[in-house]
Amino acid sequence: MQKARKFKLPAAAIVAISFFITIWVGAALLSLPFATKSGHVDFLTSLFTATSATCVTGLAVEDTATYWSYYGQAVILILIQIGGLGFITIMSLFMLYVKKHTSLSQRKLVMQSAGSVDLVSIKGLVKIILLGTLIFESAGAFILCFAFVPEFGWGEGIWQSVFTSVSAFCNAGFTLTDKKGYYSLVHFMNYPHVILTISLLIIIGGIGFFVWGDVVHHGIHIKKYSFHSKVVLSTTLGLIILGWALFMAFEWNNPATIGNYGAGTKVMNSLFMAITPRTAGFASVDYADMSGAGNALTMALMLIGGSPGSTAGGLKTTTLAVFVLATVATARRENEVHLYNRRFENDASYQAGAIVCIYILVTVISTITICAIEGAGIGDAVSLDKVAFEVVSAVGTVGLSQSLTASLHAASKVILILLMFFGRVGGFTLVLIFTGEKKPVALSRVADKIIVG
Repeated sequence: MQKARKFKLPAAAIVAISFFITIWVGAALLSLPFATKSGHVDFLTSLFTATSATCVTGLAVEDTATYWSYYGQAVILILIQIGGLGFITIMSLFMLYVKKHTSLSQRKLVMQSAGSVDLVSIKGLVKIILLGTLIFESAGAFILCFAFVPEFGWGEGIWQSVFTSVSAFCNAGFTLTDKKGYYSLVHFMNYPHVILTISLLIIIGGIGFFVWGDVVHHGIHIKKYSFHSKVVLSTTLGLIILGWALFMAFEWNNPATIGNYGAGTKVMNSLFMAITPRTAGFASVDYADMSGAGNALTMALMLIGGSPGSTAGGLKTTTLAVFVLATVATARRENEVHLYNRRFENDASYQAGAIVCIYILVTVISTITICAIEGAGIGDAVSLDKVAFEVVSAVGTVGLSQSLTASLHAASKVILILLMFFGRVGGFTLVLIFTGEKKPVALSRVADKIIVG
């Protein structure tokens, strides 16, 4: 008799399962009576909140500070930290210290979770992730104390500072400022040490752990950085500068957002508006009052998201870079895609196109479905643009909202839960899980012509 083959899950599947299990454990912990201040528990609210925290999104159906007890808030914070770093990364750190040697499969698993492009020095990368996270979150909490302690008192102020710092670094978008009736960070839009600190935490958390390794090893010598890191940093910087300029143009004279403030506040909050949609979800203005152009730009940035192997979700910066460059190369009838004197692999172009199509398709289908459920456009029902905003915010794991999520029907909330999971794990990763690895076809088919465009 032949020995039964061992069933092995691919690394991508294990990563997805780890998020799935974490969400349900979190939902169970948030379903305990003492998780809420009232003692009354709604499981859908618990599941939605656990998903939003684990998938570092920030969408909420209840105010975090007023609905959840300190225990519930602590659970949410732990879920944010696990979701931001990745459960596999945290467990891998434990395995790397307990075991002297790691197997090839374990290294591949860490690589999949941490976003590394090779198997070299995985142990060093995991150490950088842990140490960097501790340093940045602690420094952020310390600086935020200068704003939150005077506002909320010592105990509550320190808790708010720690919670907000972790949430910002993990690109989650959860805040506890609703304890005083504040909406996200609108009350602190004139506090440079709050806005700029959170902006920096978002950027650092969103560039990816592998890029951290390059920065630690090579410092300011950018020429020594890997090709991946160069693409991530240049795309990130380009999106921030472009978004900053456009938000200043769109919102400068809008009295409902930044129009009534001084030039310094306008410039600072325009920068913040360019950074936070990249899956962070904090708000220094009410997005329901933003101009049409500003909302459209916000949705575009939300869909793009952060970088691979980071605390962020979305399409990812590298996907955008490859997709745009491949489009330009195709328009020029070039067979190869180049950048920084390097050539992208052909598979990268195909994957980028597939990821963009998957995200657009999922976004369109989800928007149509929720519009049908909510009766969008009928009488006093919700509007298409607000539904689209919430959908893009969920699939991009951002958390920005136009105050629609809480009023949605249960079926619509379930769709948003699925979108948040989809956006955090990654659309292409989920496709690979269900399709598996395909062996190359031994015999090539005969090529034929078709008119495209």
